[in-house]
Amino acid sequence: MARIRGPISYKLRVVAIALVAAIFILYITLPDFGDGDSIFNKNASPKKGGSKIPWPRNQVQFPFERNGRIAGDKKKAEEVKAAMKRTFWKYRLGAWGADEIRPISGQTRTTRNGWAATIVDTLTTTAIMGLEEEFLLELNFTIHGIDFSNAIDLVDPFETTIRYLGALVSTVELIDAGVVPKALVSKLDRGAVLSQAVLLASKLAPGFNSPTGMIWPRINFTTNEGCREDLDQRPIPELDHATIGPARAGSNWLENKTLSKLTGNGEYERNATRSWKPLVWNKYVEEWPGLIDSPIDIMTGAPVDQHRSWGAGHDSYYEYLIKAHILAPNDPNSGKYRDRWVQAVESTMVNLMSWSTPGVGHEKGKLFLAQWRNGWLLNEMGHLACFAGGNFLLGGKYLGRKDIIQFGLDVIDACHETYVGSSTRIGPEYFSWMPANSAPNATYQPQHDGQREQLENLGYWITDARWMLRPETVESYFYAYRITGSKMYQDWAYDAFK
Repeated sequence: MARIRGPISYKLRVVAIALVAAIFILYITLPDFGDGDSIFNKNASPKKGGSKIPWPRNQVQFPFERNGRIAGDKKKAEEVKAAMKRTFWKYRLGAWGADEIRPISGQTRTTRNGWAATIVDTLTTTAIMGLEEEFLLELNFTIHGIDFSNAIDLVDPFETTIRYLGALVSTVELIDAGVVPKALVSKLDRGAVLSQAVLLASKLAPGFNSPTGMIWPRINFTTNEGCREDLDQRPIPELDHATIGPARAGSNWLENKTLSKLTGNGEYERNATRSWKPLVWNKYVEEWPGLIDSPIDIMTGAPVDQHRSWGAGHDSYYEYLIKAHILAPNDPNSGKYRDRWVQAVESTMVNLMSWSTPGVGHEKGKLFLAQWRNGWLLNEMGHLACFAGGNFLLGGKYLGRKDIIQFGLDVIDACHETYVGSSTRIGPEYFSWMPANSAPNATYQPQHDGQREQLENLGYWITDARWMLRPETVESYFYAYRITGSKMYQDWAYDAFK
C-alpha cells in the first residue's frame, strides 16, 4: 500500500489497527463462535488431536469490572472516532470506490484489484465505532458497487483473503452479534454481504488446485486458474515451480473456517486446511521444531531455502495456529494447531530470541526477534514481526504459560522502544541491534556514523526508516492492555495515535 503521510492519514490507520485486534477479542468472547465454546468458559470440553496432555483454557481478558475499572477511556475514544470520521469523509468526497487515495495529491490508486479496498477494509471499523451513516454507505457500496467476479490484474490470494474476505465474514459476524444494531441492517442486506463473501471465496478456490493443496501465489480470475507472479515479483525467479512462504499457506484458515460456519458449506474450510497441511504435518526435517524453512515449492511441499523468521512471509502462519485452536477448540485438529504453535514459540525462545546491548540510560537491553538464513543469524527485525509480542501474550495467557507471557511482554517493550526512539514517535520498517550474548554469526553492523550514534544512544539502529502503515506494534499494545489491565499500554497506543 502507499505510504501515507499527514496527521489524519496515520491516525486513521492506527485506529483501524486497534480495531482489528478488538474484533478478534470480540470473536473469542462469543459463546456461539466456531464449535460452541467461549474463551471465557474455564470448564470447556477437552480438545481433540495433538498431544494428550491436558491444557488449561484460561480467561484471557483482564477482569476490569471485577476490579472496579472501566476498560475504555471515553475522551480519548472520541478523539479517535473524530479522526476516523474526518478521514472517511475526505475519502468519500475525493476517492469513493477507489482502492486507495494519495493524501497529498488526492489522486487515487488501484492496488487491490479495483474492489474498493478502503471501503471493505473499514466496514468493521465503522461498525465497531458506531458510525452508522458511514457504515451504511460502505455496506451499500460493498453490496451493490463491487463485482468480485472481475478483477483488474492478477489476484493475490493472501492480500485478498486477509483484507476482503476477512472483512466480509467479520461484518456478518458483527451483525449477528448485535454490534451493529439489528434495526440498522435488514436480513436481506446481511445475506447480500454473505453472498459477496461466497462469491469471492468461490473465485479464490482455484488457487488451491496444486498437487499439495498449497495455494498458488496468484489467481487469474478470467481463466479461473492459479498461477505464478509476474517474473519480477517471484522470490526465486530461476525455479521452475511456484514457491510461497508459510504465511501464504496458512493465512486462509480463520476466514474460511468462519465462512464454512456461516454457510454450512465445509468446502471452504477443507481448502484452507489442505493449504497449510504440508506445514502443520510437515514431513521434512525441522532442525528447530515448529519453525518452517521457506520458501516452499507448492508442487512438492519441499523447502527450497532455509529462512526462519516471525517476519515477512512467515508471520501469520504462526499467528493463525494459536487463533485456530482458540476459535475452534473442538475442531479435530485443534490440539495439533496448539502444539505446533507451542513448538514454534519454544524454538524461537531458544534460537531466535536476542537481547541487545543497552542504550544510554538503560541498564539492560531489549529483546528482539532475529532471523535465520542458511546458517546465519540475522540480527535484523521488521515491524511486521512486532505482532508476535501480542500473539505470544494471547497464547501464553490462554494456555497458562507464564514464560511465554513474559516473552511476549518483552518483545512488546522492544517494539515500543523503536517507536519512542524516533522523533515522530512512530517506529521504522526495519532495525538492527548488537546481540548482548555475542551470538555466533551476527550478520549486520552499523554502516555509518548516524547508525553508530543510534546504536550507542538507543541500543539499536534503523536500517529502513519508512513507516508503511504497519499495525503490528499497536495491535500488540491492544493485547497487552486487554490481557494485563495495565494502563501503560493504553497510553502507549494513544501516544502513537497523537
